[in-house]
Amino acid sequence: MKWQFPGGGQGGGWALALALGVGAMGCTEEQTGLFVIGNVVINAPECIARPEGSATLIDSGVLDVALKPDYEATLLVGSQLAPRGDKNNLRTETMITTITGAEVHLYTDTGAPDPNSPEFTVPANGVIMPDASADPGFGIAFATLIPAATGIALASELNNPAEVRTRVASVIVFGKTIGGLEVETAPFSYVIRVCEGCLVDFPAVAVNGEGQCFSSTMDAPVAPCRVGQDNSVDCRICSGSNPYCAIPGGVL
Repeated sequence: MKWQFPGGGQGGGWALALALGVGAMGCTEEQTGLFVIGNVVINAPECIARPEGSATLIDSGVLDVALKPDYEATLLVGSQLAPRGDKNNLRTETMITTITGAEVHLYTDTGAPDPNSPEFTVPANGVIMPDASADPGFGIAFATLIPAATGIALASELNNPAEVRTRVASVIVFGKTIGGLEVETAPFSYVIRVCEGCLVDFPAVAVNGEGQCFSSTMDAPVAPCRVGQDNSVDCRICSGSNPYCAIPGGVL
């Protein structure tokens, strides 16, 4: 699925299009059936995302490129498609939706396209059942919003944990019902702050007299589901393999 925006990539045009939420992206006209609600919080040790309307969402993301080069989202997707099945009349259900992918446009905080990965399509998966009630049906779609190549490029620009780069991902989740209807969401914008070393936590009990983190994980807390994004990580979890966990700043 390919598309182009008008404006030839001019920063002002892109910023205006993003601000106005232009619906030019995508491959179908059916944007009323599905919608992205947000990025779901997943907690250790279960690390399970439940497709529920009451799920806790992350307002904005954080990617620590000292620990992880890419940002992965767990998107809660709602479906307003009405069920069509009727067992009494031997009519099969055709509005079950299978999520197949996500289209992402990545912008800087000025609204200009990201120079490394301005647009890309990634596989996504999930199944959403239609709901006969007034409430929508829900499903989970896993999608990469910052690819590894972009994370690596941003890491080369950052010099200390206090520096931050901001990226805005405009994402469309698309799929197909088992009845053959292609459906997609309207663009959903999600802000991600990118840093290097900012999510590593150095608790006093984990640091020796030389300011270095113990390599033992015996007393360390459970690691977050995705080490390097959204949640801080105890230095003891990664000190044996990552210099940024061995000492603040990563330089011995």
